[in-house]
This record gives sequence, C-alpha cells and structure tokens, in this order.
Amino acid sequence: MRLTFAPMLLLALSLGAGPALADPSEHEIAVARLQAELQALESDPSLADLAGLERLKARQAIAAAQNAKRKDREHRLTLAGRWIAAARAAAEAELLEGQSDQLDRERDQIMVEASRREAEQARRESERLRLQSLAREEAIQRELEASAATQTAALEAASAETAQARKLADARAREAELARKEAELAAAVAADDITDAAAPPSRREGGRTVYTLAGNAFGSGSASLTAQAQASLRTLAGQLRGGAGTVSIEGHTDSQGADAANMALSQRRAEAVRRALEDAGLPSARLSAGGRGETVPVADNTSAEGRARNRRVEIIVN
Repeated sequence: MRLTFAPMLLLALSLGAGPALADPSEHEIAVARLQAELQALESDPSLADLAGLERLKARQAIAAAQNAKRKDREHRLTLAGRWIAAARAAAEAELLEGQSDQLDRERDQIMVEASRREAEQARRESERLRLQSLAREEAIQRELEASAATQTAALEAASAETAQARKLADARAREAELARKEAELAAAVAADDITDAAAPPSRREGGRTVYTLAGNAFGSGSASLTAQAQASLRTLAGQLRGGAGTVSIEGHTDSQGADAANMALSQRRAEAVRRALEDAGLPSARLSAGGRGETVPVADNTSAEGRARNRRVEIIVN
C-alpha cells in the first residue's frame, strides 16, 4: 500500500513545503492521479498479474502525458486515462474467464465422477444378476435331476433362465454404455485442459508482426484445426484483443498436387483460422482471410523438410 500512495505523498509534500517549492500545476496533479489509479490496479492481488500488455501501455501513456508539451497535455492525459480503464477492464475480463474455466472444469469433474458412480453401480448390478443366474441354473439342474419326467418344470426353468439371461444382457449393455460415456467425458475434460497453449511463433517484418501456424495444425489435406491449434489460436486472440490493427490471414501450401486444389485448400485453411480467431473474441471487422496456394514458398519444395515449411498459415498483424 506504500507504493500506491507514493505519487500523492510527493504531491502533499510539495504542497506543504512552503515558499521554497512551487505549487504543483493542474497537469502534475492529473498525472499523479493517473499514476495512483494504475498503482491501485497493480496492487490488487486478484488483478496484478493480468492484462500485462494493457498495463504496459497504460504506464507508457502516463509517461508520455507527464512529459508532453503544453498543447498536447490534455490529449495525452485523456489517452492515459483510457489505457488505465482498458487495463482494468481487460484484467477483470481475464479474471472472470479464469474463474469460468475453473467452474467448467469442476462441473466436468463432477459429471465424470457421477458417471463413474453409475458405471460402478451397473457393474455391481451385473455381478448380482450373474450370481443370481448361476444360483438359478444350479437350482434348475437339481430340479431336473430330481424330476426328469416333469417336462413342465423343465420348460418353466428354461423360460426363467432365458428371462434371466436377457436381464443379464441388458445389464451388461448398460454397463458398456456408461463406460463409453465415462470415456467421452474424460476425453472432453482432457480437451478443456488445453488452455495454457502458447500462441504461434512470430517474427517482425517491418512494422508488422507475422505469426506462423504450421501445416501440422490441420489434418492431412484437411481444413479442420487440431484441438492444440485451436487452443494456440485462442491464446493469440487473447493477446490481440486489446489492439485495433487489422489482422490478415494467408494460407499457403507446398507444390504437391494440382494448382487449383492447392489454392482451394489454402483458402479453406485461412478461413478456418479466421473463424477460430473470431470465435475467440476478435471482431470480424479486423479480420480478412485469403489463400495463396503454392505461389509464395519460403523453402525449396524438392525436399520433404522444405515442403513441410511451405505448408503454413500466416497471421499478419498490422
């Protein structure tokens, strides 16, 4: 809490220092107020580690406002205030998203546990029916040995055995169905746990940042993204959400196959990435997608390694 009030403490000292110090200007007071607002955000234990990019932008904006020329001060102060508000909103959104993800995981775990309990109950019922059937079969055998001439008794025993076998088959079918549901829920929980995937690797080209999604992010000849690739794109969307620049998505292929087929595949893959980013929260107005086919290789297509490098989707942030 000591750091939170540091700017205001300096202001108070300057106000009470007597004629030896100049009174703070309205601009200095406004800058100190913005610094205090940002420090309050960064001192909040639930938000301090969130929205790192927005908080950095806010610090830079405050520094720019502090050093601004007189004619630019009002604009710089307004801009800094907006960055602080954006940082707080982004941090609170990330906090809520994390809490929502935790609740989803807890809910899925509860469902898995419930499914396991149902499966265990079905297994116990199956075992009970099996033992019951075995005991019934032994009783039938004794009845047949005691009165082999009584056909009616034998037919009734056979009918009971058939009914019991049907119940046993139904119990086993339910056990198998519950086991299948348990496996599906466990797989769904495992898929939801891919939340900490890193964004695709990036490089700088002039004033642009280019993220590269490798060809193995899709099935062979397919435009369907893998679960890992979708998680990576969600991470990237979270990083880009606070910006305002355009995002161009370009699909590329190697030189194998017909030109038209490669062009169509690259277009479908670019569109798949655009949809994934839009679903992750990026505005559609910022996104554009296009296929380049095999026309822009980054490596020699005569080797398997070169072809693998050429199969890619590039996400260009301006």
